Amino acid sequence: MIVRVSEIPDEGLQIDSPTDLGVVFPEEGWSLDGVGLLIQRQGTDVLVTGSFRATARLQCSRCLEPLVTPVYPDVDLQLVPPPSAREKVELAPDDLELDFLQGDLLDLPGLLRSEMDLALPMKPLCRPDCRGLCPVCGANRNSTTCHCEVREVDPRLAPLEALRRQLRP
Repeated sequence: MIVRVSEIPDEGLQIDSPTDLGVVFPEEGWSLDGVGLLIQRQGTDVLVTGSFRATARLQCSRCLEPLVTPVYPDVDLQLVPPPSAREKVELAPDDLELDFLQGDLLDLPGLLRSEMDLALPMKPLCRPDCRGLCPVCGANRNSTTCHCEVREVDPRLAPLEALRRQLRP
């Protein structure tokens, strides 16, 4: 759903149904499960507030098993017209919830994808105690017991290992 900023009513535009937005996530297995957004004009700025629920299919960062991750990001975004090319703009810490408009159009599915990317875990885990893969044979340590021998320290890293032993209390 592409919204024309100039056509946003004075009372704002309320989006309460995922079907109003069309396809938000082109990735298979990802879905937009619920949405509650309010889009308002404030002079030349546009405010987008609310929240949405989505489901992402990811891989565990330790064992590479597939997992389903529900995500519930809140949206509190201010979109402003882009500065002129001659104007120098320095962003402050308060500007983290600030983005620039692209002309008179607001790509709402693109905005939700960006918010989703920010809300995803950096290292998704299938469970907190995931044991990961064996570095020798590649077996999933959560489902099989591996009897591989632990490799010795790489000789290039031996000086660091010696330093670590010296620094231990």
